[in-house]
Amino acid sequence: MRKAIAALTVLLIPLTLMTQAVALGTAGAAQSGQGVTPSTITVGITYPDVAAIRNLINVDPGDYVAAYTALIDQINAAGGINGRKIVPEFAAVDPLGTAAAATACTQLTEDDHVFLTMGFFQAPDIACYVQTHDTPIIGASLSASQAAAAQAPWFNPQISDSDLIPKEMAIFKQEGAFTGKKVGVVGTSADSVEMALIGPALKKLGVDVVQTAVNSVPDTDTTAQVAEYQSIAEKFQSSGVNLVVAVGNSGNGWPSALQDNQSTYMPRFIATDYIDLDAYTSNKAGHSNAILKNVLTAGYTPPANVTWDDPAMKKCVTTILKANPTDNINNPVTATSTTPVTWTAPEVACQQLALFADIVKAAGKTLNNKTFLKGGQSLTHVTIPGGGGTYNFSGGHNDGDGPVFVYSWSPSANNLVLKLTSG
Repeated sequence: MRKAIAALTVLLIPLTLMTQAVALGTAGAAQSGQGVTPSTITVGITYPDVAAIRNLINVDPGDYVAAYTALIDQINAAGGINGRKIVPEFAAVDPLGTAAAATACTQLTEDDHVFLTMGFFQAPDIACYVQTHDTPIIGASLSASQAAAAQAPWFNPQISDSDLIPKEMAIFKQEGAFTGKKVGVVGTSADSVEMALIGPALKKLGVDVVQTAVNSVPDTDTTAQVAEYQSIAEKFQSSGVNLVVAVGNSGNGWPSALQDNQSTYMPRFIATDYIDLDAYTSNKAGHSNAILKNVLTAGYTPPANVTWDDPAMKKCVTTILKANPTDNINNPVTATSTTPVTWTAPEVACQQLALFADIVKAAGKTLNNKTFLKGGQSLTHVTIPGGGGTYNFSGGHNDGDGPVFVYSWSPSANNLVLKLTSG
């Protein structure tokens, strides 16, 4: 499962985009960019090289090359986008380390001369594309500092923390979670970006935050980390905290530590990241209904049925299977804990290529960084296969400011269940 690359503050983005637009505009809009001819657009596609890590973890996310190729072939067979056919250049990236990602960037930008790269990115990869090589990307959200240095536009069909955190907190307030509560906020050292967003968001909502704590113990020292959570819990209890906002990794660490410590202090808590709380509730070692009582969480992750049963996603997957009839794309709705997650590759390919096509269509016949940026920012009410809502890429929201999915704990279902969708 993936973790969203968060932006430091949404307030800096409009200024960044103004600077970016000026830089992109100096070349003018009359000439198409690198990798663009009157009849073709060369596009780089990166994807995780799972074979490189199979000795460490056996995963099967599906066939990325087959998924992207099938969809690109369909677009090209229909005449391309604005009369241009897509020419894909693929690069597998070892998720461990940075060498493979750097090599892929050099290959795609300098050797293959792509116009844009989409696919799989890690934080260190981003500057190579949007800063060093002036190459647009789809599939990663930039932090404020990365966006400030970017020379090329970026878009991502996944809401980033800079938009997600304030929306989550506003929803929780509407649900009455903060009414009459003394709030404690807990996170880890790895959650520094999210922690920086939580404080201003809660302050704006008038929430009474009486304690904030960071568990700085490394994940590798579980015993010490659990002990530190116990110390934080004691401080919260003595301050009268009766609602805890568990930020990022603490969505797993906080309830796990309360359970390990057999704590009698079990205030209601909110987890800012559905994925982290789901890691706790899905733990084979068990979870505590008492700790999870009235818990709320949220994120950009829709339930599997929302993604999979979306007609646009079904149509997209059908296209991939028609071109690759021997491929096995498992249904995530009926999947068990041992089912290979072969739906990941088609899901990513369907969503990223849909966004790419929408932006390029909006950019018009002349395609360069300036028109691509303008085209993307003109998309104010679009849908993405399996996205579960509408997206607005205007006003500095290069992450689409998409829907937020709120979950609550159901003891009867023994699972986190969708409570509402917002935005």
